[in-house]
Amino acid sequence: MEFKAEGKEKYQHSLNLLNKVKNMKELAEMIDVVLIAEGEKFPCHRLVLAAFSPYFKAMFTCGLLECTQREVILHDITAESVSVILNYMYNAALEINNANVQTVAMAAYFMQMEEIFSVCQKYMMDHIDASNCVGIYYFAKQIGAEDLSDQSKKYLYQHFAEVSLHEEILEIGAHQFLMLIKSDDLNISREESILDLVLRWVNHNQELRTEHLVELLKQVRLELINPSFLRQALKRNTMLLCDAACIDIIQNAFKAIKTPQQHSLNLRYGMETTSLLLCIGNNSSGIRSRHRNYGEASFCYDPASRKTYFISSPKYGEGLGTVCAGVVTENNTVIVAGEASASKLARQKNKSVEIYRWIFLMKNQID
Repeated sequence: MEFKAEGKEKYQHSLNLLNKVKNMKELAEMIDVVLIAEGEKFPCHRLVLAAFSPYFKAMFTCGLLECTQREVILHDITAESVSVILNYMYNAALEINNANVQTVAMAAYFMQMEEIFSVCQKYMMDHIDASNCVGIYYFAKQIGAEDLSDQSKKYLYQHFAEVSLHEEILEIGAHQFLMLIKSDDLNISREESILDLVLRWVNHNQELRTEHLVELLKQVRLELINPSFLRQALKRNTMLLCDAACIDIIQNAFKAIKTPQQHSLNLRYGMETTSLLLCIGNNSSGIRSRHRNYGEASFCYDPASRKTYFISSPKYGEGLGTVCAGVVTENNTVIVAGEASASKLARQKNKSVEIYRWIFLMKNQID
């Protein structure tokens, strides 16, 4: 009679196998290979390595010298990351944190362990903030992790004002830094912040970075900077005064500031802000569009250009009656408080105020 484990028995069978293999490793039984990283040795089993890693499977089955070598030296991989990955293989537990996630991801990438790499990538996506997004972005670019690269770049550019205050951005290379400050897409409201960042980046390692100062200064839109701020920057940073090219660039900026501009200045993303007057319909039945919906119930007006744009109405616009008050947050989230519509009030025992929160996107311009 043939017995085949199913359900809980099958799970227990797999668990027993894992526990026995783990015990064999702990007792150094049947060890047939030793991994070496940063001089630290990790005794383990070829079968386990090959089962989890296509890289090791190819190494141990290729018929070359590595098949018979007892010791395998892993270059450019940290001992901690090897320990974390072996712990995952033998214990089904992946212990990652902010300090080791990039080195573990790199080791998993090297060993072609997609499951671990995916977990590390998700961890980094979930923990992106102003203090680490720069490192995550360039790490993701280096290994070709497109989703992680796109998300970290978006965060970096959108929160650049805060990112620029952290130490991490001062550690990147000259070319990376140059390409970053050239971008029009940085969400920054004042060009003074870019100049200050350039000076901080150079001062972080002045001996090696002073040679890049002129090239970096050319990427700063000095015409957008307050003249008094420029003068203070000159006084506080002798490296600017000691370089004739830097002085020429700044003097030309002073002339440009005094001279009426023949063309509009090239602003960055965060500088292109417009004050708009929001007009939200407060009719209990709403303002129906030609499509018989509430998509055109509200609009906004730009006093500077004298243009009017449609905006999307609150999701529950039909239920919103009289608008009592509204505010707009820094990230353009519109919050509106109002009484329920007449039809809703008729179904309710008590009169109440409802609050709606939504993010709007401009629609078609009104002719």
